[in-house]
Amino acid sequence: MSGNPSPGNLPDLEAHQPPTASSFSAWWTQSVDVKYTDLICLLLCFTTGLCDSSAYNAWSCFLAMQTGNTIFLGLGASGQPTSKPWGWLKSLCSITSFFIGALVLANLTRYAGARRRGTLFLSFVLQSLLIIIAVALIEGDLIPHTSEDSSLTGGRLFLELIPIALLAFQSAGSITSSRALGYNEIPTVVLTSVYFDVASDPKLTAVPTTNPKRNRRIGSVVTLLVGAIVGGWLSRSRGGMQSALWMAAGFKMVIAFAWLVWKGEVVASK
Repeated sequence: MSGNPSPGNLPDLEAHQPPTASSFSAWWTQSVDVKYTDLICLLLCFTTGLCDSSAYNAWSCFLAMQTGNTIFLGLGASGQPTSKPWGWLKSLCSITSFFIGALVLANLTRYAGARRRGTLFLSFVLQSLLIIIAVALIEGDLIPHTSEDSSLTGGRLFLELIPIALLAFQSAGSITSSRALGYNEIPTVVLTSVYFDVASDPKLTAVPTTNPKRNRRIGSVVTLLVGAIVGGWLSRSRGGMQSALWMAAGFKMVIAFAWLVWKGEVVASK
């Protein structure tokens, strides 16, 4: 039986049209799929180890682990350690810069959309550039950073406070991103709570596939430790602490561009 189909039986051609290409604005503001971004967070733990181990070797303070800096600041009230009379000032500079970095980056990324592709890209580009500026100052021998530097324990100009401030500020970007991606079990800048969470986990001995949070916590400890070991050896090498910082800057720049090709979040239709 032939004939023209009735209007009610016409195929819905619009439903079968290919989707139009997303505009740049839609792509730029698209949230990334958080699946596998825990690997990015573990890489950030590695960069924390790199930066903090090299910074402690040079300036006796941390850039991301502010608990240690708070203890050093407290010791400064009694004039200790006597071999580093200005150590408290470096720790105070790091704490303040980290706090300002967290305040600025957390609020800006929240306003712009913390998990949006463009937001993550710009955040990591900024973090990488701050490391590059700091290491460039060190490479130019403008900042005391070796045991041979007579002003390492606190010269009149306290030039080392400049890279400390830059590096501590960008360190806040790591934990800002890990929180935005939803991986609170990988804080990227501190391990005390992670050690406790692993030890107190009722499923500590469960098979790996059934306890991903425990796996991530242990992974954060291992990657930060490996980063600290690598940073320590690089500090002893001919490249000095600069080589560790260049590596950290490179990793963060790679992460920045990785967001541009990362799979976007699929929004379920209602």
